[in-house]
Amino acid sequence: MKDMEDLERLREKEFAERVERIQNTMSRFKKIAYILMVIAAAFMFFHMRKDYNNYAGSQLVMAEVVDIEGASDENISVTYRYNIAGKEYESDKIQYTEKSREGDKKEIRVNKNNPEIILKHNDINLVIFYDVMIGLCLGLTVLCIYEMAICTLPSAVEEVKTESVGFTTKPGVTFASIVEENKKKNEKINTEKKI
Repeated sequence: MKDMEDLERLREKEFAERVERIQNTMSRFKKIAYILMVIAAAFMFFHMRKDYNNYAGSQLVMAEVVDIEGASDENISVTYRYNIAGKEYESDKIQYTEKSREGDKKEIRVNKNNPEIILKHNDINLVIFYDVMIGLCLGLTVLCIYEMAICTLPSAVEEVKTESVGFTTKPGVTFASIVEENKKKNEKINTEKKI
């Protein structure tokens, strides 16, 4: 009977250690997920701030297409000429391939502080939409990674179920007798398979 009590105490100690390891691992995952969320939020804040500064200090101008060069299969380099406050500027913009010819008039968005800089998009709402979508995707990615990591850990309930299955005994039955009984059953099954 004392062996059974010792075995039960040992089992409870092992179970407590496993639960503690699982809790420590989950705590680490939570900390890592929190750190990744902070990094993603900081990245998005600075990215959105940069876009805000660029587009808040910008204006739409009518420009003339001066030259078109094929930069790659997907993009072209277009040189625009435009006037701002009586001063003429000429600048390049890499953009998607579109039907443009020299002499066409196009609306472009330029930085007010530095009119030689042509911004990528003309629509401010589109830029805000892109920034919000990138932020949501980063946040969801971090949450998915966290959830996948947590799902791979065994839960405490699963641990209890697997631990208690092999040690259910009747009073007076020792662990050694259970092992011997299982060995006999396995030998019997193996001899039956051979025949």
